Amino acid sequence: MQRKNKRNAWFYLIPASILIAALVFSSARALLVYLPQRRDQNNLDRLRQEIQTGDPAESTTAFVNRYESVMAQNGDFACWLKIPDSSIDYPVMKSSEDDPEFYLRRSFEKEYSFAGCLFIGGGCNLDSDSFIIYGHNMDTDTMFGELDRYADPDYALKHRLIQIGTPTEDRTYRVFAAFQSRIYSADENVFKYYEQIGSLDELTYRDTVTQIRSMSMIDLADAPQYPAQLLFLSTCSYHTKNGRFVVAAYRTDTDDNA
Repeated sequence: MQRKNKRNAWFYLIPASILIAALVFSSARALLVYLPQRRDQNNLDRLRQEIQTGDPAESTTAFVNRYESVMAQNGDFACWLKIPDSSIDYPVMKSSEDDPEFYLRRSFEKEYSFAGCLFIGGGCNLDSDSFIIYGHNMDTDTMFGELDRYADPDYALKHRLIQIGTPTEDRTYRVFAAFQSRIYSADENVFKYYEQIGSLDELTYRDTVTQIRSMSMIDLADAPQYPAQLLFLSTCSYHTKNGRFVVAAYRTDTDDNA
């Protein structure tokens, strides 16, 4: 009888040990993800504080470069992207054309980061006729985790304006569409929004705007007119394999959110 009880004890002890080991492994893995993300967010909070600190004695009629400190810390800094009344408020990076996705899994400090940074895609820059900014769709609503809320018309109407601050000027962009798409294979003869960047002639520009408006999940009255600069904000979407959710806007440099 005693031997049988020992066998029964081992019968329950082994799965219990496996369960405990699994819980320890899961907790450790969660910490390995959470702690670096918390570190990265703290660093980003510090950068936000730096660009909000200004000298009140500075002339309000002259442009003041608020990003000197940020640029000194990382020369890949391109601009600061902010959508008012949202969680999107981040530096945007631009790496070399040899490695345009450098910041896909790297922090502002160039260390490994699961969340990465917002970054300008290859083949375009801040001065292109059309440019694209990529960011991860984080379930914590960081980075572009809130971007797919533009599928809601009410949200879109309340968040029409996108602010971009560069070392030389402040810009305003106006949202005109939000749509789902995906990454296609090279041989698929379909509209690929991520290729409509860089220099665009007038015909390509108009066709791009028409295609995007036809794909839009929201109905916004106005549309860009050539040659207003186009901006795409792109993140992952899970409606299909290699899915993407995209917000399209055009430069207007006015603060009218109507």
